[in-house]
Formats: sequence, structure tokens, C-alpha cells
Amino acid sequence: MKINVLKGDILEALQKVQYSASGKGIMPILSGVKIESGEGEVVLSATDLESYTVSVFEAAVKEKGSCVVNLKTLLEYLRDSGDEKLEIGCEENELRVEGTKSRIRIYTMPTEDFPAHPRIEKMVLEGLEEGKFFDAVNKVSRAASRDEKRPTLMGVYFEVREGVIKLVSTDSYRLAIKEVTGDYKVEEEGEFIIPASSLVNLARAAGKGGKINIMRDENKGQLKFEADGLDHYIRLIEGKFPKYEQFIPEETRTNIEVDKKEMIDAIKRISLISNTVKISAKQGMLILEGESREVGEGKEELEVSQQGEDINIAFNASFLEDGLQSLEGEKALIGVNEPLKPGVVTERDGTGFKYIIMPIRL
Repeated sequence: MKINVLKGDILEALQKVQYSASGKGIMPILSGVKIESGEGEVVLSATDLESYTVSVFEAAVKEKGSCVVNLKTLLEYLRDSGDEKLEIGCEENELRVEGTKSRIRIYTMPTEDFPAHPRIEKMVLEGLEEGKFFDAVNKVSRAASRDEKRPTLMGVYFEVREGVIKLVSTDSYRLAIKEVTGDYKVEEEGEFIIPASSLVNLARAAGKGGKINIMRDENKGQLKFEADGLDHYIRLIEGKFPKYEQFIPEETRTNIEVDKKEMIDAIKRISLISNTVKISAKQGMLILEGESREVGEGKEELEVSQQGEDINIAFNASFLEDGLQSLEGEKALIGVNEPLKPGVVTERDGTGFKYIIMPIRL
């Protein structure tokens, strides 16, 4: 293999596939990136067996071929390299990268040991705006569980219906829901549980200005995302997602409109004392309190617009902050019913996003 490339092109492609490479060291080949040169283009692939990312860029190909090298080593070298034009070649067990100012040789790994990427062709939906989809991913992924003993809760429930798609996640303490509508075409309705971490990595790798196509395999065990010059394959989580609808309050008796930034800042200050924030709504004044025997006490007062009766309730401060951070706009709506019933955090303008949070018993 021998190619001439611009550093910016190969660096951008490496940055897209890096999130699929494994850093755990269980199988050294999974820490690598496969580099394949074809007719006027170079294909980069990386995988941790749970996800698989492929990115393609144009290059002057002198000799076709392929090799596998440690992704992190190549990526860090290119980031620091001062050369804009590079010649890259693979000979025997070495990858050679040369510019006018510097050069490096990296030992390769057996190409035949690198997993082949899946073949997925069954279209689920096409033409979905990347910005809308990845915005939804970033909003709901905050509520996904990190507990490996509950694998279904580590995923995002992805429901595809004609006219609307829905992303849902929960760790049983909070629930995030985002509906996405738009000018896209649904080829097949369905439900999937997608690892939240893989979706977040896809959002990092892809852009937000194009369209995304989503496909599945024959067994509905994997999805393929075509987005912004990359193909991203994700192995789905098996199991049944909880029936979450029953936890969504149909209405709330007390509704509070508050400045989002002021609320977040107040919660952060209370969190220095305790991760439990006590909230009192009294005639247009919101009082936040936290106390700890080891640290001390904290109190914040915010002027708010209140509809409904006064109430006292407590939440996990980190969970409440996550919900507020997911909102757009300057104002947040917080709806509550009783001290031991779930609260609802939404956007004032209504963008199809709801964040349900369980209270803490005082």
C-alpha cells in the first residue's frame, strides 16, 4: 500500500472512527484501525465488537493494499505533526508515515485478524436530519443507566412510527423522552434498544448538517447508521424495555416557570453541601435548601412564576441538574403534584422533550 494524503483528510477520518476502537486491551487487534486503499479513496475501520465505524476519504492511491495499526498512536502523531502533505506506505510489518519535516514507523497487526464489518441493508428510515436526531440523543442519554446488571436500562429505546420517532431512556430514578418529527421517510416501523454509549459516540463522530439513514440486519440484532461520510454499526441490546408510560403524570397541580440558568447555578451551589436539594414553592418564591452534618447548610431563593398550590418536595440534585441542562431556551417548567409523586421538567415552548424525575422522601 502506498498513498499520498492531506493530513487534514486522514485526521478527520480517524477522529470519526476513534470512538469504536477498544482501549481495554483484551484483544490488541481491537485497539487498531484498519487502513484500506482502493480506487482513489482510503477506507478506515475501527471496532470494539459492540460498534463498528467506517469512514472514507479521497486520496492519491499509488498502490492498493491494507494494514492495521494502533489507532491511538497514529491519531496522536498526526495531531502533532506539522506536515500538511503525507506519504503513507505499508511494507511487511510496518506502516510508514513521511512528511517533509518528520516521519514515523508503526508496527502493524495481522490484517486477517481484524473483524469484517457487518452487511446490513434493510432500510428502516431515511432522510432524518442529523441535527434533530443527535440533539435527541444528547438529551435522553443523560437518563440512561450505568449499571451493567440492568443492561436494558443502559440503552435508549428507539421507537419508529410513521410521522414520529421517539427516544426514551431511564435508570428507574428518572425518565427522559424526546419525540422527533420532520421530513423523513419511514420504510419500516419498529422498536429497538440501542446502547446509549454507542449513540453518544455516534453523535460525537458525525456532523449535524446532513441527513441520516438507518438500516437493520435480518435478525434485528444490529442497526447501521449512514451519516456525514461514515457508516456506524451498533449491536442492539436484547430484552424488553420497561413500560414507561405509566410513570408519566397526565397533569401537574403546581407548575413553576423559572430562569433555567439561575436554577442550575443555585443547584450547583446547593450540591456543594448536599446532593439532596429540598424545594419549597411559596407564592412565587422558590426556596432551595441543602444540609449535611459533615459540611453545613445552604439556601437559595429564586423569584418564579407559579401556578397552583404551594408545595415542599426534594430531588437528587445531580439528576435535577441533568434535566435542566437538557433543555433549550432561557426558561424551564417544573411541574409537581405531591411530595412523593414524580416531577416533570419540560421546555416552555414545548419541543417534545420531557424529563420525569422521582422525588426523595424527606
